[in-house]
Amino acid sequence: MRTLAGMLTLMAGVVAAATVGACGGDDGAGDGDAGTDAAVGPTAAEVFETTVVRRYELTVSAADWAAINVNPRTEMYVPAELRYGDTVVAQIGLRYKGSVGSLALCFDMAGNRTCPKLSMKLKFDEYVAGQRFAGLKRLNFHAMMRDPSLMKDRLGYALFRAAGVPAPRAAHARLSVNGMDLGLFALVEEIDGEFVEDHFRSVDGTGEGNLYKEVWPVHTTAQPYLTALETNETQNPSVDRMIRFAAAISAADATTFRAVANTWMDVPTLVSYLAVDRLIDHWDGIVAWYCPPGGASCFNHNYFWYEESGRDRVWLLPWDLDNAMMAPSPIRTNYAMPDWNASPTDCAVRPVFLGYYGRPPACDKLIGLMAQVLWPDYQARTTELLAGPAAPGVMEADIAAMEALLGPEVATDRLGPSMAAWQQAVADLRADLPLLRARVTP
Repeated sequence: MRTLAGMLTLMAGVVAAATVGACGGDDGAGDGDAGTDAAVGPTAAEVFETTVVRRYELTVSAADWAAINVNPRTEMYVPAELRYGDTVVAQIGLRYKGSVGSLALCFDMAGNRTCPKLSMKLKFDEYVAGQRFAGLKRLNFHAMMRDPSLMKDRLGYALFRAAGVPAPRAAHARLSVNGMDLGLFALVEEIDGEFVEDHFRSVDGTGEGNLYKEVWPVHTTAQPYLTALETNETQNPSVDRMIRFAAAISAADATTFRAVANTWMDVPTLVSYLAVDRLIDHWDGIVAWYCPPGGASCFNHNYFWYEESGRDRVWLLPWDLDNAMMAPSPIRTNYAMPDWNASPTDCAVRPVFLGYYGRPPACDKLIGLMAQVLWPDYQARTTELLAGPAAPGVMEADIAAMEALLGPEVATDRLGPSMAAWQQAVADLRADLPLLRARVTP
C-alpha cells in the first residue's frame, strides 16, 4: 500500500539554464478564430496509435530554452520547431505545463527543480494563424512524474471512451529537445476547440459552443465562467447558459433533480462519467474539493464543461488522471475524507495536505444530488462496466501489452523511473485493480 507522502515523493534530478529570452503570449485568440487551419504531417489516428512509441524532436534556440528553464512555472511560450519523421513544423509554441501536482511540486522551497522531466505543451498556431499538426491545435507531453507505472493516462482515458464519455486520446511518445533525449512521455490529446468540434459537431451541428475549464456551476455571475472560457474568447461570448444551469442546480432538490438533469445533461453519459470516475478512484477530480482556511470559495478541478451552441445542454469531460487507480485512495485513507456517495455529517473543512483544506464532496449541491438521485443509474452502469471494458482480465490485458511496449523505453530512459521501480509500480497497479473493482461492485 502506498501513502500520499510516498506518492508525492519527488524524484531527484535537475536541469540547467540561466539566461532569459523572448517569449510568446498564451491563447490571445480563441478557438474558432479566423485562420488557415492548415494541417500538416500524419493523421491524428497515427499520432495516437497505441501499439508503437513515436519519436518527436524539438529544436529551440539556446536563449529561449534557457528562458523557460529559468522559471518553468510561468508557463510562457517560446518558439520551437517540431520534427516528426519527415514532417517539420516550424514556428510552434512550446511551454511547460501543469498545476500543483505536476509542476509546482517539482520545485523545492528554494525554487530548485527536483523533477528530472516536466510536462510540456505544444501550440501549433501560437505564431502561425491556423497552423495544425495532424489536425490538432495543441498537443500535450505529460511527464508522468506522479505515475511511476507510466500507464494511468492511457488506461483511464481509454476506459472513459469505452464507456461512451468524450475523453482525450492518449499514447506514449519519446521526446528530445535540441538533441537531448528527455525520455518517455504520455502523449495526451488537448481538450480544446478542435476536440469539441470533433466530438460534438454531430450533437449540436457545429461543435463550436463554449468550452470551460475547471469552473463548477455554483456561480451566479458571469466573470467566473468568462475566466474559465477556453473557446470563443474573442467573440463577445455569452455565458448565460452556465449561469442558468447553476441556478437550476441551486433550485433543485431530490424530487426535482432528475428532471433538471434530463433537461441540462445527457444523463446516461453523465452516469457513465460517474461510474468510470469512481471505478478508477479519481480522487483529484470533480470529487476533490479544496478550500482555503475557513472554507470559503472551495473548488474542484481536472475537468471541463462543454456547452452546446444551440440548446441548454452541457457535457462533463474528464482531465488529468495521474492521481487515479490507487487502492486505497490516499485522500480517504490519510485524511478520512468520505466518498462522494456518502451523505456528510459535517461539512466543515479539514486539513488535507500541502497546506490545503478539504470538504466532503457531497457537501456540493450537484454532487450530493447526483449521489442521492442517480445512484440506481450509477449502480446499473457500474455493473455493465464490470462485465465489459473493466471486467477482470480486460484491463490486465491492456497493462500486459503496455508492459511489453514500454519495457525497452524504460530501460533507456535516464530521466524516468528505474526498471526496478517501474516494474514494482506496474505490479502495484495490477494488484490494485481487483481492489478498485471490489470497492464499486454493487
